[in-house]
Amino acid sequence: MRIAIFSALYPPHLGGVERFTQSLARHLAARGDEVRVVTSALAGEDAGEERDEAGFTITRLASRVLLDGRLPLVRLTDSVRDELADLAMWKPERILVNTRFYPLSLAGAALGSREGADTLVLDHGSDYLTIDNPSLDVAIRGYERAVTRHLVKGGARFAGISAKSAEWLAEFGITCDLVVPNAIDAAAFRAERTPRGFRRELGISEVAPLVAYVGRFTAAKGADIALEAARMLPSTRFVLAGSGALEEELRERAPKNLAVLGPLSHGDLSALLAEATILALPSESEGFATVLLEAGAWGVPIVATEVGGVDEVLANPEWGVVLDRRTPLALAEGIDRVLAWGPGERERRGEALKAHVGASCGWDATLAALDAAFARGEG
Repeated sequence: MRIAIFSALYPPHLGGVERFTQSLARHLAARGDEVRVVTSALAGEDAGEERDEAGFTITRLASRVLLDGRLPLVRLTDSVRDELADLAMWKPERILVNTRFYPLSLAGAALGSREGADTLVLDHGSDYLTIDNPSLDVAIRGYERAVTRHLVKGGARFAGISAKSAEWLAEFGITCDLVVPNAIDAAAFRAERTPRGFRRELGISEVAPLVAYVGRFTAAKGADIALEAARMLPSTRFVLAGSGALEEELRERAPKNLAVLGPLSHGDLSALLAEATILALPSESEGFATVLLEAGAWGVPIVATEVGGVDEVLANPEWGVVLDRRTPLALAEGIDRVLAWGPGERERRGEALKAHVGASCGWDATLAALDAAFARGEG
């Protein structure tokens, strides 16, 4: 099967959609599909084609980049037109468009319509895109609705990366019952662990509770909520891994029991979660946060707001705490509830979570769901 995947953002740019696209392409190629990923050439990246080690082609289109790298706009140069024409000549049978937000998403859907390829738009959100700027957020909301209307008018079919994401599409008048879930190769993620020891580096004993926050340092992701929860739990150590607009403020305001690590490599992230007691995810919205799967791969209990992916990963309420409020106090209380289980009980529940993620959240299930979603359109 010839499959084109359009994703405006792709590694080495860091993010959940980027990681999902790369992993999905590699697993499709491994089972014998011909795959081409179409993405944006961001700052410092060369436009043109490259070959992934798994044997598929990555086409980076010349782009202008707005919103600190979060909104790439493809430039309609002669070379870009040539690349898209070459893709049309390749005759993809299936086109997967990752997210609704980008002009590249429109280009992927338009190509599918012209070439008669079965096209599926996979939504990765469960709320409007925000950048923590009220004035710009209003404009971005209007832009997002306009792009989505254009996709709907073009006859695009939709699926969600999680149940929450599929439900969210109703905001745009889209009825969606298809879910193509995020996934992880849990054993491979654990094997990526570097020798780095964060407890040793930060002077944290092996028995002291360690709460990890992993994500962008923005208000929408809840980095500030994690910091305030740390103030309420002075005997519990917190680490914040990531980067974003709030990084300088977080470093300035950090209490003694909280360390701001900055961005981590994937191997270092695996090492951090291997040593963590709890993952804190106080995000306002998520399509399906990859870090939920990464924590689950290590059997780390999770304290999270009710965002996309939580239902799929915390299939048993014994494996974490789902917050009914998004406040520092609620997060602190949720962390206290998990700590009250005691070390032995946390280990037992963590092992059950680890087994669930390994058995039910792998790529075989995602490929099967993707095939089923395409088959419905082809039928």
